[in-house]
Amino acid sequence: MSTAETPPTSVSVPEGLSALREGLIKLKQDRTTYVKSHDVVKYYDELCEDIWKIYDVGEFEKGFKGKEGLTEGQTIGEWPERELAEDCFMLISLFFLTVGRNNDPPAVYVHLVGWYHIDALMEFEVMLQASLSKLTFFFPIKKRLLEHLAESAHYSQKDLEPIEQTLNNMHENVEQGRPLYNPLIIAMLHVKIVACQQSLKVLKAALSSIPPELAHVHQRLVSLRRCIRACEAKPKFSVSEVMGYLATIKEIDTARVGGKFVAEDGPIPSGGQGILDGLLQTCYSIIDEALKRQGAIAPSLKPLAEKLLQTKSQLEKLELTQAWSLRETDLYDFYKLVTEIDESRRGGKFLDSEGNTPEEGQTALLYMVRRCYAHIYSLIGSSEPVSEALTPVFNQLQTVRRCLKEVQKFGIQDDRELYPYSMKLASIENMRVDGRFMVGNDIPEGQGRVNSLLAESPNLSALFQRVEVRLHLSLPFTLPRFECESCG
Repeated sequence: MSTAETPPTSVSVPEGLSALREGLIKLKQDRTTYVKSHDVVKYYDELCEDIWKIYDVGEFEKGFKGKEGLTEGQTIGEWPERELAEDCFMLISLFFLTVGRNNDPPAVYVHLVGWYHIDALMEFEVMLQASLSKLTFFFPIKKRLLEHLAESAHYSQKDLEPIEQTLNNMHENVEQGRPLYNPLIIAMLHVKIVACQQSLKVLKAALSSIPPELAHVHQRLVSLRRCIRACEAKPKFSVSEVMGYLATIKEIDTARVGGKFVAEDGPIPSGGQGILDGLLQTCYSIIDEALKRQGAIAPSLKPLAEKLLQTKSQLEKLELTQAWSLRETDLYDFYKLVTEIDESRRGGKFLDSEGNTPEEGQTALLYMVRRCYAHIYSLIGSSEPVSEALTPVFNQLQTVRRCLKEVQKFGIQDDRELYPYSMKLASIENMRVDGRFMVGNDIPEGQGRVNSLLAESPNLSALFQRVEVRLHLSLPFTLPRFECESCG
């Protein structure tokens, strides 16, 4: 990896970054061959040569500033080379996922970008505005996008726990990669992670007044609020569904004693009552609004709504078929599209073609934007550390393993039922050369993950081998032999 601190200066920064981005996009669009790890590293090294010209490690760590510096109120949009650098970094980060190097520091970047949006999606947008202003200039997200963090304040502890774990894992990956990667890249990622961790502390502190005894009530109200917003964004509004949520809210309301929420075992905790009451009233309010508008969207906003609905549907399909059809770099186009729509808002409102902000449909559009971000984040987070070249083998192994678990769970009526699985596993086993899966002369990333699938099910493999003995006695030909490394 590149660690040189004095890059060549024969090409201007914008020209170099533009050429780099064009090369990355061309590589992303090429489906005739698998993306190779050494190609991704080559582009990463090119990026490292350019970012030294616009950022400084020391100044970056001290005050989020590059060598040129930013005056108060400036954003990344006023520094196109930084915007280009962020675009390149995001593409390279997605490419690291594509080639299965998920635990390398560059792969962390795209997770950090997504984390801010999943905040908005899960509707816990109460991060300190002071922190947001610091992050604006070096994130590929303008300040308008981060306004999601101030539009709602309803989230639960259940939402924060996986994010805290993810941030801890990312911090560990960055620290492990520190000796091998460009110090400026490490500094950038470290600053982002620390900022997220600090913001997470603020979010957790906001929930600290809610006692554990009332956490279940808080979680139910948060979930109900999201369900109601989801109803507003559906192509066909369902009054009965909303009324069902209203009945649940009234049930929670009537369970109060003297206007106070009661713990499951009977006591009435004093803490958190105000937060829960405010959330309850918010649920009533948005239900009234939903029943009044019944999912109506202003005609002038319908083209935008259709585009968002189509994007959301495409992302939902990708979540269903991710293992078989997704190249992580595809998410770049979705992200840029949703970002462009989100950036078009003024004062938190979506504009029609004439620059007006009709009220009908605003909440539905905002919900769809957030759902798109949620799907993108989910797809990024569920990426396996397996190279695109090994993904077909990995998927086949997962499918066979899943089927075998079901067979083992419900029992075998005829030993011959296992024969197709034995054939498939044997064919995969025979693809290995000296214990490694090869694609041409390349050794794709993810060997350990794929081989671990072969070794994760010793009980299933033993089941195979016991049944094979009986099958050999009844079949007029020899079965292919599958041997798991862990079984010997």
